[in-house]
Amino acid sequence: MTKENILELAETNLTDIPEKFTIRYWANKHQKFIERQGCWTKPNDNFTTGKAFISKNGKVCFVYWDLDQNGWRMATELITIKAERNA
Repeated sequence: MTKENILELAETNLTDIPEKFTIRYWANKHQKFIERQGCWTKPNDNFTTGKAFISKNGKVCFVYWDLDQNGWRMATELITIKAERNA
């Protein structure tokens, strides 16, 4: 992937996030930044999707399917989402 093929997404354009993406965020559990391959929907189940919302504490929350760990994850801080642009 070259820099020209990366699309960085912000909260204002969540609808632009493609089905598969790379997400990087601060993980409190691990006390470090982690990077994962993710997608909006659970594999083999197009009806169960992730979501984005603001918590009661005012944090941006992004729920996605973690393709590396094979399960749902929620990123809550310092989120960067990258995806290949469709040419």
